[in-house]
Amino acid sequence: MQFIDHVIIIPGLGNNVPFHIWATNSWKKYGIIPHVFDTRWKTEEKGFSEKLERAIKLIDSVSGKNSKISLVGNSAGSSFALNLFGERKNKISRVIINCGRVRDGDWPWFTFNQATALSPSFKESVLNAQELEKNFTSGDRKKMLTLRPLFDEVVPPSTVPIQGATNKITPFVEHGLCIALNMTLFKKQIIDFILAS
Repeated sequence: MQFIDHVIIIPGLGNNVPFHIWATNSWKKYGIIPHVFDTRWKTEEKGFSEKLERAIKLIDSVSGKNSKISLVGNSAGSSFALNLFGERKNKISRVIINCGRVRDGDWPWFTFNQATALSPSFKESVLNAQELEKNFTSGDRKKMLTLRPLFDEVVPPSTVPIQGATNKITPFVEHGLCIALNMTLFKKQIIDFILAS
């Protein structure tokens, strides 16, 4: 059976939707249909739950017997991707964490509270993902790929890897640059992981 690969991309706190649309446009040549989810991190709506509900509706709208759905969470979008996976495990084939924290943790110069100060929804997303992770099965974890740079000045390295997942360190430094390179020039590692499902 020929599957249609849908990929939902979840931006970080900057919520740069136009960049993410541009960055993933070339993914179409691999048979992937990208959908960029506008998280609106700094617009609280009715809180984290409303953002999650909008994303669940997107998943449900593209799911079908011939569809495969993967999630790519960039930076703050990473914990959101795990929360979505927790809500729709039966519909999600792959989860990619691209330079994003999925649990609490500090740098000496940049604490978790500082990182989440502008978005209570982001803080809730991380803390919820941290709890969800405890209940992931080995099968769940095999569906996950985490990517982090040699050095990330924003996200502490201990907050990214997931035990039992495929965890990779990419040969770059700097948070934003690594995210962009993983989505564009070095996108094949993400593409191959998605298509292998």
